[in-house]
Amino acid sequence: MKNTTTLLSSLSFLLLMTGCASAPSNTAALTFNSKPEGARIFEGQTDLGVAPATRTYTFPENTVTLQTPLVTAVWPSGAKATYWTNLPIHADLDATINRPADAAGLDKDMENAEVIKAANAKDAQRNKEMMAHDLAHDSARCASEIRTGATNTADCF
Repeated sequence: MKNTTTLLSSLSFLLLMTGCASAPSNTAALTFNSKPEGARIFEGQTDLGVAPATRTYTFPENTVTLQTPLVTAVWPSGAKATYWTNLPIHADLDATINRPADAAGLDKDMENAEVIKAANAKDAQRNKEMMAHDLAHDSARCASEIRTGATNTADCF
């Protein structure tokens, strides 16, 4: 009986701590995408990186909506577009900044977007292969092979 009580107390404590860890905070996230892909995102003089770039905003106490600072997307051709929004607390939103249609150098920006798409596809394929390897490595078959020292397949290494 004492072991059951200790176990239940431990589980209750763990659940309580997990609940506290996931309690809402006074932040919100906004991910900036660009169309076409490949714009560098700036907030003032701060370079947030190449889109998609995520920025987490911290809200002052007793504030539920925040006007974001002006963000500028700059494409390789030099084309620029700006964006801001009213962001609700606890949000996790995406915003797409569109390249101005009348800006010069669209072909340069489209070529850059294709390079980025290809790199993203390569990364996605590599992640897919790594996940498949990890799943295989964690399988009962690999556990058996590793246990017996008979690791004959590459996914068990």
